[in-house]
Amino acid sequence: MNKRNTRAFAFGILIAVIAFATAYFSNKPEQPENRKIDENSAKEYLQANGYIVLTDEEYTLLQQTKPEDPANENKEEKEEPAEEETEEASSEVYQLTIESGMTPGEIAAQLEKVKIIDQAADFGNYLEEYRYSKKIQLGTFELTNKMSYKDIAKIITKS
Repeated sequence: MNKRNTRAFAFGILIAVIAFATAYFSNKPEQPENRKIDENSAKEYLQANGYIVLTDEEYTLLQQTKPEDPANENKEEKEEPAEEETEEASSEVYQLTIESGMTPGEIAAQLEKVKIIDQAADFGNYLEEYRYSKKIQLGTFELTNKMSYKDIAKIITKS
């Protein structure tokens, strides 16, 4: 580059900085920075955006009634040994057939459809992240819904 090109380039940068600075300092924010937010405006804003606002008393009352929640009942049932034995006996077995041209996403979608895995996207990401997606083998594989992503990946890659 010669002197003339360098000066023109520097002049262009100077003009751009001046233009950006003018735009930045000439625009005033819609809300003042030192604006005080009171309790009512905060509550209205949260409710308008789909949140539920509770007082401390309402929250403690909700916490006290929470054990009646069905999700907690399922946790209690899992703690009983008799329930665990029946759950293990009810594991589903699925014969997965991988054919030529199938992508890891198609395999994951097929496994999600038969409820071997919960999330096809998560399993697909797991295969990509741990580099199993390039090692998938053709064939028929026996999988259960109790297997982890790692176990399934090791079986379908024969590693």
